[in-house]
Amino acid sequence: MFSEVYCVTISVMKKCTKCKKEKPANEFNFKIKSLGLRQGQCKECTRLFVKNHYNKNKSYYLKKARKRNTKLELELLEYLKDYFLKHPCIDCGESDITVLEFDHMGKVPKFKAVSYLMKHRYKLEKIIDEINKCEVRCANCHRRKTAKQFKWLKSNNALVAQRIEHLSSEQGVVGSIPSERTKIRII
Repeated sequence: MFSEVYCVTISVMKKCTKCKKEKPANEFNFKIKSLGLRQGQCKECTRLFVKNHYNKNKSYYLKKARKRNTKLELELLEYLKDYFLKHPCIDCGESDITVLEFDHMGKVPKFKAVSYLMKHRYKLEKIIDEINKCEVRCANCHRRKTAKQFKWLKSNNALVAQRIEHLSSEQGVVGSIPSERTKIRII
């Protein structure tokens, strides 16, 4: 009975109150989307207005952003300080928050390092999610665990150190200072 379906697109035109050009309705932002009501200015004129407004008030917006970022940073640092005070190193018990770090457990995929999330001001909830995937270790225990985990042996490093020492003695270098700089000059 109704085998044919026709799709008719009606392009409604609207005149911009700013540039006075007639444009299709989809070139205007919604004012009240549920009612299908559109703004009086076209998207292009609105963008230009917003850009000019920002440039005229740039110092205000930068000051506002700086204030917001400082507040967020203080909240995050306070949270980390409290967390580290309650969670000492799980290996040696070190509780000095200056040397404590987050060590990813590896059981759950890591999103980003906690320090990265802090630096880029992610939301506290996201940072807490990442902290829950970590254990707290002091810097020394963290290095030892990582070296053991990835089989970084001292003997391998010792061979490199011996090679550096050998090369530097051939070139007349004492330690890491060239020998001509080690001589004391008497004037």
